[in-house]
Amino acid sequence: MVRGAGTGRWAGVLAVLLLGLLASPAQALLVTINLGWGYNQNAGGNSLDPYNLQVGSIIQVVMFDSSTASPPGTDADDNFQILGNNSANPDGLSDTTVYDPSTAPIGHVIAYSGAIQQAEYLDGNGNVWWNVYVEFTIVGPYDALYLRVFEMTEFPLGGSLASYWGLSDVEYGTNLIGTWPVGIVDNVEATNQNYFEVIPEPGVMALMVLGGAGLLAGARRGGSRRGKERFRI
Repeated sequence: MVRGAGTGRWAGVLAVLLLGLLASPAQALLVTINLGWGYNQNAGGNSLDPYNLQVGSIIQVVMFDSSTASPPGTDADDNFQILGNNSANPDGLSDTTVYDPSTAPIGHVIAYSGAIQQAEYLDGNGNVWWNVYVEFTIVGPYDALYLRVFEMTEFPLGGSLASYWGLSDVEYGTNLIGTWPVGIVDNVEATNQNYFEVIPEPGVMALMVLGGAGLLAGARRGGSRRGKERFRI
């Protein structure tokens, strides 16, 4: 009888421990990447033009679990959701489809967004170059990442614009516990060109509408007040 009670007690303890493990959150992963463009590119001076980029060009770090998701394809429709079509095609692109740059393939997440900046120090030739030190924390079973770069410095709202964009090679991590120092990733190019547009979230649209209504009401009240003052005796 005593032995049986002890067995039941240990079974209860093990069950509590198992539930605790299941309920505990996944471990956060600190990711660091050192990005660079144009270091020692030319003794006479460096440029972002060969990469179809500029200061302020948008950078995204996209991550996925390599056991459940595939690496990104090379075409725009492999990487972004389709929003519509730019039939006017002012830039004369072969693909007039409009894509949403805030989306990613199934199973992929945009873990970080930033912009290209001038490096704080000169390269080996004494010239300006461009450097971004990326650091962010993410929770999830992610062991693969890649960069997306865009020529544009901000994504357009309410109308599509053309931009160069490109992908880096996929970086894979092994035995990741707590940190993933990816290391140096240099000269990611924007070799593709497509139309992009971002659709505001419904909440943002509602705020914009309310803000516009508030401005209109304020203008009307102001007009009425000025009218009363004008005819005050």
